[in-house]
Amino acid sequence: MSPLSPFAEARAYAGAKLRDVRGIRLAARFGDPAAEYDAARSGAVLLDRSDRGLLAVHGRDARAWLHNLVTNAVRTLDDGAGNYAFACNVKGRVLFDLNVLAVGDGLWLDLDRATIPAARAHFDRHLFTEEVRFTDLTGQTARLGCTGPRCVELARELGVPHFAALPALAHVGLSEEVRFGRHDFAGGPGFELVVPRGTAAAWWDRLAAAGATPAGYDMLDVLRIEAGLPWLGRDIDETVLPPETGQVERGVSYQKGCYLGQEVLERMRAHGALARRLVRLAMDDGRDVVLPAPLIQAGADVGRITSLVPHPRTARWIGLGYVRTTVTSVADIVVGAPPRAVTVLSG
Repeated sequence: MSPLSPFAEARAYAGAKLRDVRGIRLAARFGDPAAEYDAARSGAVLLDRSDRGLLAVHGRDARAWLHNLVTNAVRTLDDGAGNYAFACNVKGRVLFDLNVLAVGDGLWLDLDRATIPAARAHFDRHLFTEEVRFTDLTGQTARLGCTGPRCVELARELGVPHFAALPALAHVGLSEEVRFGRHDFAGGPGFELVVPRGTAAAWWDRLAAAGATPAGYDMLDVLRIEAGLPWLGRDIDETVLPPETGQVERGVSYQKGCYLGQEVLERMRAHGALARRLVRLAMDDGRDVVLPAPLIQAGADVGRITSLVPHPRTARWIGLGYVRTTVTSVADIVVGAPPRAVTVLSG
């Protein structure tokens, strides 16, 4: 069985229905999904982010070295700034995505927890004479997130009155051991705290006492799908970039110069060679749909569904998927057997 979340001992974590997620056992939900959803839309919800991992990178050559391995600019990041990026192979295929945070004279790499071994192996293959050192902070720290309109108020109580003005992935130290970062990981205003593992339960209870409603991983899935945010391993795979979504566009710089896979991505962008586009989807009943599921229009395969969850308020199912760019009309698209109608909401 996977290890328990570091927040599991918090009083406000009691009663959660647990599930294994990315190698850690954490809260799938705390109670009524509709109540969690309402709190996210009108107040603030507290989310366990233990599905994420954290690598620290230090050394004289760390910035220049990483700059040449990911799709976004690293060398020019100021202390307290961050950006989203991809690591690709020489063929321009995605290996993993990450948030790069400039912390003092080093970098923090925020990754999907399950990708850390592969990420380390990839980095090691491209580390030659450079002075670069790695420290895996995942087991030493704990991550919690907060999202919803009341985040501004909660951030103020934590000592960050300028939260609303912070750019994406900007971060500040609340103390030597606690870091606060602006991260709209569910689409709406949000922040994350990185805290020492030994204080995790106390921080969870502190945020819950301040008015953040504990919510589970299932609710995070709903919120990010509504916002059209793709996840690695579900909606982001080894498909060749260039960008298919706004999130992907933010992760690729076309001004930074050479990096691994850059020639392929630039050639495709120049030729306008987008094969598909990310879309939001809805259907009346998504039970028994095995993902990824092909989307069919007039007997032809026109795309696929990659994420699908029941909505806690509308009784419909919502999801993300891809539709081929050659498709000019999204009417009469179905999935499954017998075929069920799929509505394309955007894209």
